[in-house]
Amino acid sequence: MSTGNNTIEEAVERYLAHRRGLGFELGITGQQLMRFARYADVHGHQGPLTLAVQLDWAREHVKRTGSVTWARRLEVVRPFAAYYRQFEPETEIPDLHTFGSGHRRLAPHIYTAQEVSNLLEQAGGLPPTGGVRPTTYRTLFGLISAVGLRLSEALNLLDGDVDLRRGSLTVRHSKFKKSRCLPLHSSVVQALSEYRQLRDRNVEVRAGMPFFVSPSGRPLPKRTVEGVFDQLRRELGWQARGGHPNPRIQDLRHSFAVARLQRWYETGETVDHAILWLCTYLGHASISDTYWYLSGTPELMSLVGTKFENFALEEMRHA
Repeated sequence: MSTGNNTIEEAVERYLAHRRGLGFELGITGQQLMRFARYADVHGHQGPLTLAVQLDWAREHVKRTGSVTWARRLEVVRPFAAYYRQFEPETEIPDLHTFGSGHRRLAPHIYTAQEVSNLLEQAGGLPPTGGVRPTTYRTLFGLISAVGLRLSEALNLLDGDVDLRRGSLTVRHSKFKKSRCLPLHSSVVQALSEYRQLRDRNVEVRAGMPFFVSPSGRPLPKRTVEGVFDQLRRELGWQARGGHPNPRIQDLRHSFAVARLQRWYETGETVDHAILWLCTYLGHASISDTYWYLSGTPELMSLVGTKFENFALEEMRHA
């Protein structure tokens, strides 16, 4: 059966309808496949899919991020190519290892305490002076840094999820469809309280409203928050110390995990036991996800090295 003069976009729509009919959501994957289809159609591609058009799309507009992003894009288009091949037998299916693994760990940017402080100060200087907006972003980024939330979790917080009397917040239906209740440090409670008071004086309070809102009282769009963060990052002149092109909001969460581990080493906690607590606090599905978050900063490795040296010396004394 030939696809005739149908466009690649039409073929992708049929593929997505078929897969979703089987119960697959394909949210982000569907969006990426539609981008591929539009790319192929704009470039006049018809008939069997060639390796050239698939590889060209994988590298399109992502040259700064390198082969990891290319590999992930290829993982998205490959199942569609296999599906499309039944209608166009000469369709070429790319090798998954063309660009290497799409799930290699890129080292995050681990923020110093001074960088976090500078970020919050810069956010507090956003216009309009004295308005809700600067306090909103200072509090939002401060909460993510202090508690290790995902950005989506922070933006999805409802006002009722933040219990300042008990000093806790409830994260509902996070990445793995689980909820968790997180205790808060008194300094975090104070910052959230000040934000809520300012917000309530300037925004109409209503039942079920988000905790973080725009000056108009509407939920903060994720893309808008990321745009503000990028603006602040450029103003601060940060240079990435990890594997990504620029420091990210997500790296605040990584930095929280590393700082917590460093603190445990400093205070002599049993890290093997404490890491289980960190896994629960971060909302990870397994302990391996938590270890994935940890990075060997010079400060942390110095503490680990000292601990191992003391252990080795003690073993030698008893040998």
